[in-house]
Amino acid sequence: MLFLSINVFAQNGPSGLWEVNEVMVGDRNVTPTAKWFVFHEDGSLTSGNGNIENFSGFYQYDATKKELIQSNGSEPDQYGSFKTKLTNSNMTWERMEDGMKVIVQLTKVDKKPKAPWDLLQGGWIEMSDQVTNTETGISSISDLEPSRYFFMWDRAYRKFKSTGQQIETGVWHIGGHSNEIWTITNSDNTKTIWELAFENDTMIWSQKRGNELVKVYFKEDND
Repeated sequence: MLFLSINVFAQNGPSGLWEVNEVMVGDRNVTPTAKWFVFHEDGSLTSGNGNIENFSGFYQYDATKKELIQSNGSEPDQYGSFKTKLTNSNMTWERMEDGMKVIVQLTKVDKKPKAPWDLLQGGWIEMSDQVTNTETGISSISDLEPSRYFFMWDRAYRKFKSTGQQIETGVWHIGGHSNEIWTITNSDNTKTIWELAFENDTMIWSQKRGNELVKVYFKEDND
């Protein structure tokens, strides 16, 4: 009977789209990347990361007890309900999991948050790099041959010279709890890890090499 009382869902509940701002487990920040939840007024629940939906289930909100419990469709959440603080624009969940306090902070939003893997897909042109000595702070910037990368939705990528010749293929991966991008070449399985950031229409890859910090700048290829 837990998920059959439809009138409970619509009254004073968390209906709508919510973005996760922070998840704390004890003193550890384990906030997932671009996490969101949609609470539907019929008691159904979907959630995901960026453009990827990865959960479908149900929820029940008890406005009197201020408790929220979720279900995957067959079993309620094994850790039980969240104590919930709810306003029109903010929501906080709190409960114990394996002896540790879990606190989740959410904000009501109009659009699902974009994840790095959403922004990455498509064509990018490698334009320049910046090398900074981390001990002296001295930097140098160099123009690069404008190689072109194409990152596909299925996690494959291709790299081309400025002449259009394909020179590398492989797979890419971005973790659900980090801003790292991994590239693994098909030719010899070489794995390279970079920190990934986006600033307006620029993509930046960063990597520490000894006492140097290397940043590679890409512009979006709209051709």
